[in-house]
Amino acid sequence: MSAGGDGAAGGGTDRDGDAPPRIDAGRVRYRREVGPEHVGRRVSLRSLVDDGEGPRPTDRVGRLLAWDDDAVLVVDGTGFVHVLDPTTVVASRLVPPHPRVPPEPEGGTPDRPLPREGARVLLLDDRDRVLLIAHLPGDGRRVWTAPGGGLDAGEDHAAAAARELREEVGIDVPLGPWVWERTAAFTFRGVRIAQHERWFLVRLGPGEAPDADALPIADPGTAGGRWWSGADLRAAAAPDVLAPAALPEALDALLRDGPPAAPVDVGV
Repeated sequence: MSAGGDGAAGGGTDRDGDAPPRIDAGRVRYRREVGPEHVGRRVSLRSLVDDGEGPRPTDRVGRLLAWDDDAVLVVDGTGFVHVLDPTTVVASRLVPPHPRVPPEPEGGTPDRPLPREGARVLLLDDRDRVLLIAHLPGDGRRVWTAPGGGLDAGEDHAAAAARELREEVGIDVPLGPWVWERTAAFTFRGVRIAQHERWFLVRLGPGEAPDADALPIADPGTAGGRWWSGADLRAAAAPDVLAPAALPEALDALLRDGPPAAPVDVGV
């Protein structure tokens, strides 16, 4: 579905009895002038987001950090890094700096990573296997980590974790305790990000584990999911990388001792 239909919606009629085109809406809807060559410039991107009730247009304004076939990264004025699927971008244009709004933060380099808050769900089935999602940072590796991602505007960590669980796994269940935290700097599509994460525990009962081959996840730069046993985690080898690297030991401790009294730092 398009944001402006065929451009013929609007009030009034022309002399032929047809509704006249909405010029401004049509220009925004169909103008496409941003591409990889505009990295570093200030842009406005309109993408279609499906919130469960069908696609709707969403506008992002900020500094373009990266653009390739799999992902578009934009940092907005609050410092939030948006990751978009380029196939959902229906309109784009370059925009000048706003005279009364501070510019978007610089950074995204190894010496100046962009800060980002994130939330993840440590999802365990009745066999103590953990569900991990494969991410493709663009360097030949598959980085396996728990379902989750960055906080949206106005969200807290728990709300973000629950939303990511619905979007990536397709289930809506109560979250358990906040058990782990992690701060890690990583490079995604050439952009350096320093992400602080809270991990929430969710345990599923018999027959409740979703099929890892049929997850609804459609995030840019992902490559599906997999249920991992403790033995699988300990046997992981290149090009598979676990995030955090201490995941096998941290999971063993959680299964042995139960949820900690206070969140445990599980490293990078």
